[in-house]
Amino acid sequence: MNLSTQYLIILSLYFVLMLCLGFWFNRKVRSKKDYFIARGKLGPATVGFSFSATQMSGSTYMGAVGTEKVLGYNFTPAAVSSAAAPWFSYILLGNRLRKVASRTKSVTLVDIFEARYYSRTAGLICTFIMLVAFIPMIAAQLKAAGNIFEVLLGTPYLIGLFIFGGIVILYTVLGGMYAVAWTDLIQGLIMILGFAILAPVAVHAAGGFAGMHQQYAQLNPGAISFLGKMPALWVVSAFIVWGFFQIGGSPASVTRFLIPEDDKTLKKAMVYSVLFQSFIYLSATLVAIAGGVLLPTIERSDLTVPTMVSQLLPPIVGGVIIAAVLGAMMSTIDSILLLAGSLVVENIYARYMKKDVDRKKGLRIARLVTLVTGILALLVALKPPAAILWIVTMSFSLMASAFTFPFLLGLWWPRATKQAGIAGMIGGALSCVLWYILGYLKYQTLDNWIAGIWPAIFGSMVSLILFVLASRWTPPPPQEVQDIFFGDES
Repeated sequence: MNLSTQYLIILSLYFVLMLCLGFWFNRKVRSKKDYFIARGKLGPATVGFSFSATQMSGSTYMGAVGTEKVLGYNFTPAAVSSAAAPWFSYILLGNRLRKVASRTKSVTLVDIFEARYYSRTAGLICTFIMLVAFIPMIAAQLKAAGNIFEVLLGTPYLIGLFIFGGIVILYTVLGGMYAVAWTDLIQGLIMILGFAILAPVAVHAAGGFAGMHQQYAQLNPGAISFLGKMPALWVVSAFIVWGFFQIGGSPASVTRFLIPEDDKTLKKAMVYSVLFQSFIYLSATLVAIAGGVLLPTIERSDLTVPTMVSQLLPPIVGGVIIAAVLGAMMSTIDSILLLAGSLVVENIYARYMKKDVDRKKGLRIARLVTLVTGILALLVALKPPAAILWIVTMSFSLMASAFTFPFLLGLWWPRATKQAGIAGMIGGALSCVLWYILGYLKYQTLDNWIAGIWPAIFGSMVSLILFVLASRWTPPPPQEVQDIFFGDES
C-alpha cells in the first residue's frame, strides 16, 4: 500500500465522521434559531473550542507557520497575541453581549448592531462588509486544503478542492450550529494531538532546542530576535492586531457569545479557549523555527507543515496531523458559512423581502443560503492569490477596522449614537483599504505597509476618531436603547 493511499484511508475515515455528525445533528434542528446559534444548548467545552477553532483557521497551520518560518521571531508577538485573544474577546464582550442578545432576541451580531444604533442602515452596512470579507476568507481555507491534497495525496488541486469543500459545506448545511460547534470540538482535540506529535519530532530532527536555534540563526540571522527584519512598529502592530482586534475582526468567533444562557458557562468556555490557543501557538512557533532549519529552500512556505509531515512521520501519524490541519480549515469555513447564511436570512430576506417566514420555510432558506455561499467560495478558490495568510489578513483587517470600536464602544459607552456607528464602520473600512493601496504603491507588496503600521491599526484608529467625534456632535441615543444596553448598570 503506497503512501498516498494510507493518507487517503485515514482522511476518509475522518471525513465520514464529520458527515455522520452533520446527519446526526440534522435531527436536532427545529428552527432558524436552533440552526444559527443553538442558544443554551451547548456546554462550555463545546463553546470554548468552537470559539478558538473558528478564530485560528487553516492560516495557523499553513500561512502562519510558513510566514513565521521566514520572519522567525519577528512574527512571534503576533502568535503570542493570538494566544491571548480570548482574554480580550471574552472579557470585553462576552457576558455583556450574552445579556444584550437575550434581551433583544438577537440571532446575529447584525441584530445587535441594529438594536444599538437604532438603524437598519447600520445593519445593512455591517452585513455588506461581513459578506465581502467572508468569501475570500472561505476561499483561502479551501485553497489551503486543495494544496494539501495536491502535495500529500497526489490528487489534482481541483479534485481535492471539491472533495474537501463539498464535505464541509454538506455537514454545515445539514446540522447548523450543532454540527459546527461539535465538529469544532473534535477538530480542536485533533489539532492539539497533531501539534503535540509534530512539534517535538520537528525540534528533534532540527538538532534539539539549542541546536535548532543555532542553525536557524546562521541561516536567517535577521529573524532570530523579536526586532530584526521588520520595523518595530510592524512587530508592535502585529501584537495588537491579532489579540485586541479579534473583537471586530473575527465576528464568526464572537457569535459564540450568543449561545450560552448564563455567565458560568461563558467563564468556563474562556478557560478552554485560552488553554487551547496557548498550546497551539507555542507549538506552531517551534514547528516554524524547525521548518526554517529543515526546509530552508522550500519555494512555497505555506506548505511547510504538510511537507514536514510527509518527511518526518509515518503515514498513520501523519494522517492524524493532516486531519488536524484540515480540521482547522473546516472549523473556520463552517462557522463563516453559518454566519453568512444567518446574515442573508435574518438581516436581508426576513427584513426586506418577506416579513413573515414560518419555521420550516425559514429553515429551508437558511440551508439554501449556506449552500450558495459555500459554492461561491469554491468558485473563488479555483484561482485564488498565492499567499493564504495574507488573504485572511486582508479580510480580517477590513472587519477589524470597521467593527472593533463601533462594537466595543456600543456595548460600553451609553453616549454612542447611530451616526457614530455608521461613520465608524464606513470610515474604518475605507481607511483600511486605502492603507493597503498606499502600501502596495510604495512597496509593490501587500505584506509591507507604510511605517510598518498594519492596515487594521490605521483603519481602526480612523474609525475610533470618527466614532467619538460623531457621538459628541449628534443627539444621544433614545432612552429605550440605553435601557436595553445599560439598564443593569443603575
